Amino acid sequence: MSFVGYFSTALSGLNAQSQALGAISTNIANSTTTGYRKVETNFEALVTEATADVYHSGGVIASPIYRNTLAGTTESTGITTNMAIAGNGFFVTSKATDVNGSVVSFEDLPYYTRAGDFEVDGNGYLVNGSGYYAQGFTVDPNTGRATGALDEIRVGTQVLAPSASASVTYRADLPADAAAGAQPVNSVDVFDSLGASHALELTWTKTGDNAWNLDIAAPDDTDGTTTSQTYAVTFDGNGKLASVSPSPVAINVTFPGASAQTITVDLGAVGSADAVTQYAGTSIDLGNLEADGYGAGGFKSLTIDGQGYVTVNYDNGESVVAYQIALARFNAAQNLQSEDGQAFTETAYSGAALIGKPGESGLGSLIGSAVESSNVDVGEEFTSLITTQRAYSANAKVLTTVDEMLQEILNVKR
Repeated sequence: MSFVGYFSTALSGLNAQSQALGAISTNIANSTTTGYRKVETNFEALVTEATADVYHSGGVIASPIYRNTLAGTTESTGITTNMAIAGNGFFVTSKATDVNGSVVSFEDLPYYTRAGDFEVDGNGYLVNGSGYYAQGFTVDPNTGRATGALDEIRVGTQVLAPSASASVTYRADLPADAAAGAQPVNSVDVFDSLGASHALELTWTKTGDNAWNLDIAAPDDTDGTTTSQTYAVTFDGNGKLASVSPSPVAINVTFPGASAQTITVDLGAVGSADAVTQYAGTSIDLGNLEADGYGAGGFKSLTIDGQGYVTVNYDNGESVVAYQIALARFNAAQNLQSEDGQAFTETAYSGAALIGKPGESGLGSLIGSAVESSNVDVGEEFTSLITTQRAYSANAKVLTTVDEMLQEILNVKR
């Protein structure tokens, strides 16, 4: 083997160890980076000739090994928008190409990451610390199932439209020993189609043994007078509801500026122990009086559960499940293309992204109020650093030795 071959072999060793040092330095630099996936180095021997009698070394070549599927430690943050993946999968995200006020444009290319340090930005989007926008499936408000197409999750600008009251639940025990006449008025707040609150008044008047009249009034009705409807209610000898006439119990009202609405009053089923009752006593024992409907609500906060459902909480006390976080897995995740900000894009060698919902199709579940740390073990990296340094020095020593041998030959010529 020529001296040039010796130099080439030692030089390949220097290059390989330099590449290993680059991976180690990057790992150490990102040892506290949320969701970072470490890189290791694989060394492969190159041989130009190897027989029983002759061996000519060819050196070494280094190639990276991407530990994209090796999990890091889950750390609690207390931030409800943060998420960590327990198991297989990556968050599906988008990258913005332009932000012009509240208008954000996105690349068509999806990005995948384990960095779940998401928070709501000024435009209401769920964005992680590296600027990647979380994607999810929209949830059908009627079925509660995530059936919509993938889209960027935007919650902070949503205003919950008001819902007009359509039903009042009333449960009480009427006093069987009360004298004939009116009892105190029970009042409950109901909402019109514009979200304004109005009083609905319910007054019981005893008309005889086991017999009462229920008057329902809406003082704010736009006809200028109190709209009222009276119902005859009777009870059996055991104090259970026997009849209501007419039925159902309801009142038609139109509040100022709002659409006309019908509000029913649920007294319970006839003969049921869960309905309005009449037992011994001299005053009404009110058990439950509440109306459905609500006023308009502004965004307050959001929570994310283990299945990835994003619940938007409004300042009117209502909550709506709006999205379900999307996850993706790959047949060969180690072959993903690394991008800035702990993100990846798919390649021909990684296979196409298999996108689904947390806990389904081999995908992991989510841990709320937590993030996944880097999967770098600093102790292991320092050990590798020492061995790499020594290997580099040894290869450099080979170069020095070959140089000295070549110098000896030149001296012989003299």
